[in-house]
Amino acid sequence: MAMTIKNGLRIEETAFDTLGEPKGSEDAIQYYRDGINAALDMIAKAEREGESTFTYLYTAHPDKHMHALGVEHAEVRNVVRGIESETERFWRVLGDREALLSGEYDLDSNSGLEQEVKKSDDAVDATVVLTADHGHVTVQPKDMVALPASILALLEYACIGVHGKGRHGYLHCRAGLQNLLQQRWKAIDELHQHFLLITIDEAIELGLFGPKYMRMEVRPRLGDFVSISIGMKTLVTPSENETFCRGCQCQGAHGSLHPEEMHIPFILLEPSSR
Repeated sequence: MAMTIKNGLRIEETAFDTLGEPKGSEDAIQYYRDGINAALDMIAKAEREGESTFTYLYTAHPDKHMHALGVEHAEVRNVVRGIESETERFWRVLGDREALLSGEYDLDSNSGLEQEVKKSDDAVDATVVLTADHGHVTVQPKDMVALPASILALLEYACIGVHGKGRHGYLHCRAGLQNLLQQRWKAIDELHQHFLLITIDEAIELGLFGPKYMRMEVRPRLGDFVSISIGMKTLVTPSENETFCRGCQCQGAHGSLHPEEMHIPFILLEPSSR
């Protein structure tokens, strides 16, 4: 997924075959830089015209790198540091109206996000919010779990996968086999000890889908049970088991209730914070 800015400008994304290499992180940072510059162009245009504006900038990194490499990989750190540096530059330019309107966006930094501007009048009246939609955990090959044949025989469909779905897998049972699935699940230590199996109705009562009443057209899509990972164990598809588990490749995932998956950054930069 590429970054898209409100007027339809599309920013390139890193190729999958470069993930884990210096080129992958360098490209990711450059593409984010391109997005920052495009956002500054839009803000400058609005400033010249005396208009208020809302600019939204999205990048699939570091999510894309984390899914492919896990959280701890050196190139993931490089991407995060690059995004931080470019975000600092974005805030510095907004603090220098003359630079913004001239298109001179490459301002040096000595003190990052805390940098003081010369005068309050030099800054654009702008607020920046930096956040994310979820966290990440690293799933090692030893923590990838393929559903056994005795469970698969009871299912019409299992919505699982190493990159997230397997940390909150939705299970659609064959008609009349719900009780048997619960019995078999409890009898298999790897499942019973590492995944909380609850009915969808129980999940709704617990508020796992939010505080509001679930829409009728949504309910059938969820099946009969949700299996929530209570550790690092993650349900994977047979093909993922073949590729990642036997290939000894860790992957990044999210979707369960661990703090690492649920806690997100939230940075608020306001004119008063300069």
